[in-house]
Amino acid sequence: MAPNVSVPMNFGLKLLDSPTHNTLQLKASQGAVVRASSVILSFNSPVIDHMTTSLHLTSVDMEEFSEEAVRYFVDAAYSGQSPPISRNLFRDIHKLANVFQMSWLVTRCVQQFTDIAQSLQEPSYEDLLFLFDEAVYVLSQLKSRELVETALSKIRTLNEEQNFIRNYLVDLNSLSTQQLDLIIELAGTSVEYIVEPLTEQLTASLEKGEDKVPVNCKYLLENCKLHLCQIHHKRSSEQLFDVIQKLSDQCLEDSKWLLQIYRKTIGDILKVAVFPGLPDKAESSDRADTSTLSPNSIPNLFHAIDFKMSFDEVVDWLGNCTEVTSLFMFFEGLWTWMLTNNYKHKSPAEVLPRLIEIKEKRGWTNVFFDWLKMWRYDYENDYLISKIKSNEKLCSQYFDRKKWGTFPSYRTFHNITSIFEKETELYFDISRSAALDKRNCPSHGKCALLLKTVPAKDGANVVLCTDPAEYPDDMHFHKEFQAKDMHLTAYNFDSLFFHIPLSWFGTPVIKDGSVYWSEMLYKCSGSQWYFYLIIYLA
Repeated sequence: MAPNVSVPMNFGLKLLDSPTHNTLQLKASQGAVVRASSVILSFNSPVIDHMTTSLHLTSVDMEEFSEEAVRYFVDAAYSGQSPPISRNLFRDIHKLANVFQMSWLVTRCVQQFTDIAQSLQEPSYEDLLFLFDEAVYVLSQLKSRELVETALSKIRTLNEEQNFIRNYLVDLNSLSTQQLDLIIELAGTSVEYIVEPLTEQLTASLEKGEDKVPVNCKYLLENCKLHLCQIHHKRSSEQLFDVIQKLSDQCLEDSKWLLQIYRKTIGDILKVAVFPGLPDKAESSDRADTSTLSPNSIPNLFHAIDFKMSFDEVVDWLGNCTEVTSLFMFFEGLWTWMLTNNYKHKSPAEVLPRLIEIKEKRGWTNVFFDWLKMWRYDYENDYLISKIKSNEKLCSQYFDRKKWGTFPSYRTFHNITSIFEKETELYFDISRSAALDKRNCPSHGKCALLLKTVPAKDGANVVLCTDPAEYPDDMHFHKEFQAKDMHLTAYNFDSLFFHIPLSWFGTPVIKDGSVYWSEMLYKCSGSQWYFYLIIYLA
């Protein structure tokens, strides 16, 4: 193992000219060989350290990388510097840094990518294509979303989603599913951006007399939320289904499948019609409607908001939506909408009376000060949140143990999305709850609540365990506590203990073999999370 040397460090590029020091051969593409010091590379790369120290290799196969990229990699290790990387070399250098775990160079590559994006003021399609394709590559090959948000945010900031998607889908049949997934993510609820070029592609297939729907057209029809296009851009939707009707006569093998697409779209439209204003469950799976979930499911999780609503619309929707069962859920929804839209609030004098009216109309209890004070919010919203915290009709300044119980999870920390990779147990010590009936308390172990997660591949859920046999020997369950009275949230230890409301992030799903929940959770970095359970006692 290489000695503990802090890198990046300037070892001196002059050492590159020394045949005595440079005993390691790095075999690049087209037969090129770059010589380097195994010691210096080992200081920077634990992978090369293992190859040379443990496996005693004297050469390393880097044949998938160009000689120029390998020389940059070596120069960076020797000098501790990372000069600007040209676009044609970025992918190779970034992958080299990841494959050989040169962590400081990975960080520099990500920063250079961000700098490139920020420098683009009037970018061409090719400029945006570079950002998008690098994001797709890193997501598909390195299983990392570290470039995705930068690329998508740049395109959205420039309001270029529609133009970019139209150009990108010109060669639709050559695209991978990873590329299509990211295009769907870029479009968001503006599904017409995809539907219009998709209709053109299907029309071309119809005119050619093809007897099968192209594979990638099928993929988009299956994975796009077509009912949103029908609701928000009816003309585009009707043009698509006119073509689909004609295709069903021509593509006999796919006619049944095309009919299923039509029926699914109609069904999704009817769901929205029955519950007006109910947003599409972004990032959700095909899980059952919440009305069919277990009565032991924690009710505040896995809801979603239409972020295209205005501030006034979202306040009214949250105030009337039957999914919103408490002022805690209401404020979490408002917070999620404001942070997503970078919303600069109206005067609190205009907003607070409406919030109080909604709270009293719905019969909700106040939230409490300690719950709001640990929220993470942008400075634009600081003033509004501070006014909510100081308003006695919305927020109680003191914690009333007769109204609420608050219990942190214990025994272990968790990654916010890993709890949905497999069944995970979350324990909460409720021994000090004012609602406990100690007369019926078993003599053994702690008074506790056990929540279990359902993995994303099975639909994602968080369920209260009510069977005493499921509890470990050192704890026991109290039947006076019910899931319908519970609210789950999370705190992040890596980022100064800030609170992340979980109610409105949709449902965790499997993407590219990994659990993906919400883009906002990826912005909130850190792996040390504990969960916080609020129980309404009054």
